[in-house]
This record gives sequence, C-alpha cells and structure tokens, in this order.
Amino acid sequence: MDELHATRCDRALWRGLFPDSLQADHSNGFIALVGCGFKRLSLSRVNGKPICHLALRGICAHWLARLVAAKPRFVEDAAAGLNCSVADLLLCHELRLMGVRAELSEDIRWFRTGAKHRAARLQRRHACLDVFAQFASRRSLFHRVVRGVHELRAKNQPTCWRCIASRRLDFMQPVEQRDEVEMLSLMLLIRRFEERASQQYQAQKIGGFCHLYIGQEAVVAGAVAAVREDDYIITAYRDHAHALARGTSANACMAELFGKATGCSRGLGGSMHFFDKHHHMYGGHAIVAAHVPLGVGLAFAIKYRDEDRVTLCFFGDGAINQGAFHEALNLAALYKLPIVFICENNLFAMGTSVKRSTSLKQIVDRAEGYDISGEIVDGMNFREVRDKISEVVDSIRKEPHPAFLEARTYRYRGHSMSDPASYRTKDELEKYRLDDPITRLRAQLTREGKLTNEQFDQLDKRAKETVMAAVKFAEESPEPPVAKLYDYTYANGAKP
Repeated sequence: MDELHATRCDRALWRGLFPDSLQADHSNGFIALVGCGFKRLSLSRVNGKPICHLALRGICAHWLARLVAAKPRFVEDAAAGLNCSVADLLLCHELRLMGVRAELSEDIRWFRTGAKHRAARLQRRHACLDVFAQFASRRSLFHRVVRGVHELRAKNQPTCWRCIASRRLDFMQPVEQRDEVEMLSLMLLIRRFEERASQQYQAQKIGGFCHLYIGQEAVVAGAVAAVREDDYIITAYRDHAHALARGTSANACMAELFGKATGCSRGLGGSMHFFDKHHHMYGGHAIVAAHVPLGVGLAFAIKYRDEDRVTLCFFGDGAINQGAFHEALNLAALYKLPIVFICENNLFAMGTSVKRSTSLKQIVDRAEGYDISGEIVDGMNFREVRDKISEVVDSIRKEPHPAFLEARTYRYRGHSMSDPASYRTKDELEKYRLDDPITRLRAQLTREGKLTNEQFDQLDKRAKETVMAAVKFAEESPEPPVAKLYDYTYANGAKP
C-alpha cells in the first residue's frame, strides 16, 4: 500500500479534488496527495495505523510548501500569515481524511493512466466530488481541538490581523449578493445554451461566426453577481453568456442566432452582436478591442451625469495589444472613470498562445503603465470572481476610478465553430476540464449542505428544457422583413 506522500501533480487535479480554499501558487509544484493503491478502506484505520495520522503525514509537504511559496500580497502581517497557515492545516487535514475515507485515491491513480482512460472516467470523478458533505461530521479529535483554539484566537484578534489572502475565501465574510444556487443555475443555463447552439450551428440553422463560452462561465456569473442591474456591461464577440447573465431571455438569444426578427438585435446582428438596452447590456462587438473605448464612453457618461453606477468592460487576451485598448485605459485613468476592465484570459487569441503574442508574463501588468490598480483572479472560481469584483465595485462607488482584473480562465471549445483547436493537445484540454467551474461550485455547495444531487439534477433539467424551448421559439419565429434591411444602416431620411 502506498502511503500518503508528496508528489508532483498538475494544479488542475488539486483543484478538481479539493476546494479552492486549499489552492496556492507553488513555485516548485509539489503538493501532498492521497497515495495510490488503496482497496477497501476502514473508516478508522488503514493497515493498523489511525487514518487521521496518515492524513497528517500526507499534508506536511503541502503545508511547508504553502509557507515557503506564500507571496507578500497574500497577507498583511505575520499574524495574518499564521492564521492562513493554521487554516490551511485544518482544512488540509479535514479534506485528506475525507478523501481517504471516500477512496478518492483511485482518482489519482487513473489520472496517471492514459488519456483515453481519463476521459472515460471523468464522470466518475464528478460524482466523487459530492462525497465531502457526507463525511463532514467525522472529523478527528486533532481537528476539533485545533480548530476550536484557532477560531477562539481569531475572534479576539484585531480586524487588521485577520487573513486577507485573496484565495482564502472560505474564511472571508460572505458578501450579500445573489443566491449561489441561483448563480449555479445561471451557469448551467449558459453551458446548455452554448451546447445547443453548437448543435444548431452544425445543423446549419445558425450562420456566420459563432463563438462559444463553454468553460468560462464563472467569470460572467461572478461579475453579474457582484453588481446591480442598472450597471452597464459591454463585451466582445463571445457574448452569448453575457446577455443571458444580464437577463436577456434564452428565446431572444437563440432567435438572434437564428437571424429571426424576435432576436435581441432583431435578427440583424447574429452571434457577435447581441444587444439589450433594457438590461443595460451594450454589446456584443466583433472588432477586437474596438468596444473598449465605448466602455470608457459609458463610464464617462456615468460620471458626467453624476450617477452611482459602474461599467464592466469584458475583453479577451487578444485585445490587450490593440491600440484602442491603450487609448481607452489612458483616458479612463486620466478622467478617473468608474469602470472595471475585465480581461478574460483564456490563454489563446484565436489560435495564438498568449505566450507567443505578449511580451509580459502577466497581462495585469498592462494596467500599471497607466497607474490603474490591477489584480489577478481565478476565472474558474465563481466565488473568487464575485468577491473580488464586489470589492472593486464598492471602492469605485465610493470614489470613482478605473480598475483592471485579469481573470485566468480556459475555453473548452475552439475560438469559433470553424476552429478545430489543433494548436493544443488533448491532455491539456483534459487537464483544464478537471477544473470545470460548474463542477467546482457544485462541489462547494454540496459540501456546505446548500445543494443536493437531486436539486442539481433539477437545475440541469430546467436549463435543458429552457434551451429546448428557445430552439423551438427560434424555429417558429418570422424572418426579418426585407423592407427593414436598411432601417438601421443609414440615418433617418437618408436613402441607400
């Protein structure tokens, strides 16, 4: 039997098996994992050794690596650093104990096997993620004692000593935003909508370009959960999710893809030009980075009218090397406009890796040149995106200023429907699928007792039914009349 040991492993596997509160940036890539080879495990002992002792031995490498690799920006002072370390120790111990009891070690074994076997067993891993809530009450004596002492210390400490690490969300005060189960439902709706759009495109019912958002759902869901309904949103051509998240009906979105008069842009825009003024969603823009100055214009209008609003401007990593992007950031900083620039860094500008197209190692450093505060967020983590944008937006409402966020995410499909994505390997794609944002949020809610498997199935079923109804609506909707062809091309009174 292999004991718990430290091993080099992809960070995606760590995220897939354990909650985001245990994640950290490790320069050496070593983390402790449950070993391979377990067969049938007792809930109390393994080969005569107490299971909690095995768990403690297994987390030592991770805990030490956490201390060594911790960055200064994660903590405010030494006391906060100690809090982070103790919290990590407790959570590592608890989750390792649960992992051994739930026989999650098998997942590590299949991760080492061939790609075909991994792909065939992805569904099993998803099922394993839901076991944590089942074992939550079976903590060891060590865990109960240390956790009690730690929580007592935390209550008696000044606020400035408490952990402020951006990745320690489990110990942060929850923000009063939209219900998380509701947001999981939104993410499921986006996923099912995009999957159905792909099918309809292949059936030649959707023409032109079609860019899918599958894999990036946590970014837009977290963003809309952190702002008000009257705040402005503007984005690039991968815009289906943004319209759905803002409140545009699935019927109107699907009808627009079909080019029907009932679409959100009356069937004249298509996939890249979704628009919904009623919900303050201002595009959908096809030219790379051309909408970023428009977002700055929206922010300027907010400040000019002295309104208590914020603009969220989404764009991809390919936009940061365009001249319009730099002009926009310069003006936003110069006039201190209330805007959040959100770069959805999915690692590829069309088929070109960001490493080959951008000289900077971190896109967020672009903002520093314009004296704009910038941060990196995990774009696969709904809670981290939501909490960080909420923090930034609250600051902007108090005193208008621009901010920049680099949301590191990944798209599971090609750049568009015509892209076979041959520039990346299947192993890379499978690695990121282990970090699926929907699976992560589902696992978090399940562990906390906020969601059951039956409830999740109902949410998924409802999303599929909504999308199927949208397809039927689009198919039955009328085509735009030919007489309206030039109504939105020329100014009133002008003739073609």
